[in-house]
Parts: sequence; C-alpha cells; structure tokens
Amino acid sequence: MVDGSPVGSGVKLWMGDARGHWEGNTLVIDTTNMNGKGRLSVVGDFLSEHAHVTERLTFVDADTMNYEMTIDDPTVFTRPWTMRAAEKRKPDYEFWETACHEGEKSAEHMLLTNQNGNQR
Repeated sequence: MVDGSPVGSGVKLWMGDARGHWEGNTLVIDTTNMNGKGRLSVVGDFLSEHAHVTERLTFVDADTMNYEMTIDDPTVFTRPWTMRAAEKRKPDYEFWETACHEGEKSAEHMLLTNQNGNQR
C-alpha cells in the first residue's frame, strides 16, 4: 500500500505487511508483521516474526534501476545486513508469472535432469 496508512500491528502474514512511500525518486517499501513461517531462500534461510525488511528502488536512468534491501531481524541476525544490485532493462525479455502452482512438476524435473537434458 502506498497511501501512508500505518501498518496494523496485529496483522501477521507469510510475506508480511508491506507499506511504500516515496523519498524523492526512490520508492521505499517497509515490510513488517511477518508470521515467522516464511523462508528467504530454498536452502532454509528464514526470518522471524520480528523482521523488518526495507527495500529501495531507484531509477538511475531509463534503463537502470538500483535495488537495495536491508534486513533487520534481531531474533535471527546479530546486526542488520544489506544487499544491492543494479538491474538493467531487457527490452526483449518476456516476464512470466512466478506464482506457485499446485502440483507443479518442473522443479522436480530440473533436479533430475542435467544441463544436457539427460536424466540423472
């Protein structure tokens, strides 16, 4: 939500409650109120219900966006940490939805197939 409304402290969601605001030409997204059951990665990294994630998206020019994410979760990490990446526009790239699909088998197939397409 980008309307300036406060985050409700009683809301606990898998991916948290994200609220955005603008700081100049940077979109800042603050996410809190996670339920502590979600994962950061497929290898089991996690965040607790006390996590606060701050994302910053800044367009440097028409083809470059700087992305920065800071995770502050005193239950899991000894101090906040930040990652940064510069994203370049790919005019010929077609975005595909990445939502989970019940019964999806492609991940299993990827794990069982080597880069030449042969079964392991």
